Amino acid sequence: MRRTIAIVAALIAALALAACGGSGGNATGSGGSETGAVTEGGILRVGTINYIDSFNPFHYIEGQSFNAFIMLYPQLVQYDFENGEYVIVGDLADSWDTSADGKDWTFHLKSGAKWSDGQPLTAEDVAWTANTTAQYASGPTAVMAPSLAHLKNAEATDPTTVVLHYKTPVGNVLAQLEQFFVLPEHVWGKFAVGDGKGLKTYAPENDLSSMVTGGAFTLKQYEKKGTTVFIPDSNYWDEKPHVQAVALTYYTNADSMIADMKSDQVDWVDQVPFNAVDVLKKDSNIVVQQIPGAETTNITWNSNPYKDENRELLDPEVKKALSMCVDRDKIIEVVFNGYADKVESLPGHISLYENKDLGPLELDCDAANQALDDLGYTKGSDGIRVVPATNDQAAHKMAYEIVTPTSVDFNIDRSFEIVKEGFAAAGVKVTQKVGGDSTASYAIETTDNCDPKKSVGYTGWDIAMWDWVGYVDPDFMLSVVTKGQWCSWSDTGWDNPEYDALYNKQGTTIDADERAQIVQQMEQMIYDNFLYTQLTEHQYIDAHTKQWDGIDPNLNAYAKMYWTRVHKVG
Repeated sequence: MRRTIAIVAALIAALALAACGGSGGNATGSGGSETGAVTEGGILRVGTINYIDSFNPFHYIEGQSFNAFIMLYPQLVQYDFENGEYVIVGDLADSWDTSADGKDWTFHLKSGAKWSDGQPLTAEDVAWTANTTAQYASGPTAVMAPSLAHLKNAEATDPTTVVLHYKTPVGNVLAQLEQFFVLPEHVWGKFAVGDGKGLKTYAPENDLSSMVTGGAFTLKQYEKKGTTVFIPDSNYWDEKPHVQAVALTYYTNADSMIADMKSDQVDWVDQVPFNAVDVLKKDSNIVVQQIPGAETTNITWNSNPYKDENRELLDPEVKKALSMCVDRDKIIEVVFNGYADKVESLPGHISLYENKDLGPLELDCDAANQALDDLGYTKGSDGIRVVPATNDQAAHKMAYEIVTPTSVDFNIDRSFEIVKEGFAAAGVKVTQKVGGDSTASYAIETTDNCDPKKSVGYTGWDIAMWDWVGYVDPDFMLSVVTKGQWCSWSDTGWDNPEYDALYNKQGTTIDADERAQIVQQMEQMIYDNFLYTQLTEHQYIDAHTKQWDGIDPNLNAYAKMYWTRVHKVG
């Protein structure tokens, strides 16, 4: 890979800037702070082990892409982190109000806003993006559609006023809209024709000269597996960034990234590898920030009720038994160096409505073996259990592949080995199938010609291991196992009309206590059916040199301020 120092040197030449330098004393922290005078300018050199797979909000998988969207595109609202809590604040919207029946939300936008090409950014763009997303929600725009659940239509009543008309009162409108990105109609409009597939296939990064953005930054350079360069947008309509450029470099070797940071070639590592945390804490020139995380790791079970092979893995009792042999404490210690906790729910600990009464799943392999014996899966002479013949499949050994992606921020190979050890103790053999990056691995899960209307997809694999990053409001995480997210966000292929009805109900329940009960019922269904075996929720740990400040890890992927508040220390 290209090393950061060479890339940044080229960028410095292109922008005629001076390189960053300096030193500091010993410190660790737990959040962003303003500890020194702000110095404008400088190139913020960021090292990451998470790459950007797309700049299209209708077609992406990686969380780093969502972070880039926040840099590049307007949102109506965003999160800030104040007094230890997440609060909704405006972005493109200055203020908002609702009708008496709760169905109409009126957003008053900042005046004089412009896109990066100088064209006016108005309520018409907001209305067009919302209406287009709703129109193709069951197809090309399904990825962003949950942010506008239950929307009837959007109406621009004047250049700075947009009204979102909902079919029914929705209790979490603002939280949902934090995940809604406004796009320029004069660029994207040509793709909203016919079946709208162009909305999903459009790749703005393929032609940066014609890419139009409306956030605090615009894109100067993109390398999927190299360095992506963001520069402030002179047309940006809100608080300007303090930096002159952000150079985000994707590292395939985390050790090289940490070495570059220690040698002052990287200013900020947005997620420190867990085996390097203790080392960086001892460096007097580096500030390590550590907060509770929102990322959970899991075993993902193919729960497609229409699959025609290895249907024994649809049985929650089988999945529970195998899960009871997995030593999660060992994963926490070995893979995450102790910087993780056990988790039972899909939304995770960050969720407003986490069901704390799930499980807990106990490590009890003796009981698991007894359960599998009772279910009729006896061990052969080689110690591997055998599934009796059925009308769908001949008798076969309980031997399966586990798909693992290469684009994760933890040692998934070591995590797989611990899962493999546990399954072996239950008489089940698994082998690792490295699926490639997220795009390739997800293609294995959804399979070719995925079609939710025909219930086609999610065949040819049985088990995967991956992760999810949750949100403060649990709606998105709850949506990923609905039939509406088949071939989009769904990675299990589950199809349960009862669950889908509850999902719709929770989104239209205004009373917070009533909604919490519905959400927790849904979490219980996910848990009882073992769509996932939740393994860990790991802490979010970043680090930066003392030449920089204003970095608040709580705002990662939640707000433009995560990037605009960063500054050199004078």
